[in-house]
Amino acid sequence: MTQMFAKTLVGLAVLAATGLAHANATYEGLVDVAGSVSFDGWNELNRNRVGGALTEADLVAGTGSNVVGSGDAVFTRLSGSHYPAGFGLYGSNSVFTFTDTTVASNIGSLVFQGVINDFDAQFGATPFSLTLSLNGGSEVLAATSVSSVLNGGVSDLHTYTWDLSGVSTPITSYTLTLTAGFSQVLALQVDQVAAVPEPSTYAMALGGLALVGVMARRRRSMQ
Repeated sequence: MTQMFAKTLVGLAVLAATGLAHANATYEGLVDVAGSVSFDGWNELNRNRVGGALTEADLVAGTGSNVVGSGDAVFTRLSGSHYPAGFGLYGSNSVFTFTDTTVASNIGSLVFQGVINDFDAQFGATPFSLTLSLNGGSEVLAATSVSSVLNGGVSDLHTYTWDLSGVSTPITSYTLTLTAGFSQVLALQVDQVAAVPEPSTYAMALGGLALVGVMARRRRSMQ
C-alpha cells in the first residue's frame, strides 16, 4: 500500500507539471503556455533556415511545425504572395491555414502566438485576422481574447486565445485561418491547453490521497 501511495504522489506531480515540460524555443518573446499539453511551433520562416531552406513551394504544399517537441500540425499558404525572404515570410494579401488532426482529449482552450509585423495596420489599412473552426466545419469562432505587444514593426507579438470549455462535441481537429495583408511573419506557435479541473475534482483527488495515507498507516500499525 505504501508503494501505491508513492506512485500516486508521483503521478499527481507529473500531472501538475504537464505543460511546463518544454522550454520555449520557437522565438524570443514567446512564452510557455501554462497547462499546455501539446504545441506546434514554426520558426526560421525564411530562405536561410538551418537544416534546409524553406521555399515557397513548401508553403503551398504545407510545412509541418519544425520546433523540437512540436506535434504534427501543418502550416499552408492557400493564396497570396508571401514567400520566404531573408528574414521571414514577406508579402501581401495571403491566406494561411494551420491544421491539426491530433487533438488532446482534455483540451479546454487553444492559444496562438505569432510574431507578425503587420505593416497594413501600421499604415491604417485592415489588420490581419485569425479565426478558428473545429472538426472540419465551416462555422468560425472568434477569439475569446486578443492581446498585442507592438515594437514598432520589429518583432510585434500577437496572442489569441479561444476558450473551448463550452464546446460539447468532442474536438478531433481544428483549423486556424490567418488572413494577412502587407506583412512580415517571423514565428508562429499554437498550444493546446488542458481544461482546468473543477474544484470537486481536486477535492476527490485529495480525499483519495488522504484515504490511501490512512490505510498505509493502519497497515504499518498492524505489522
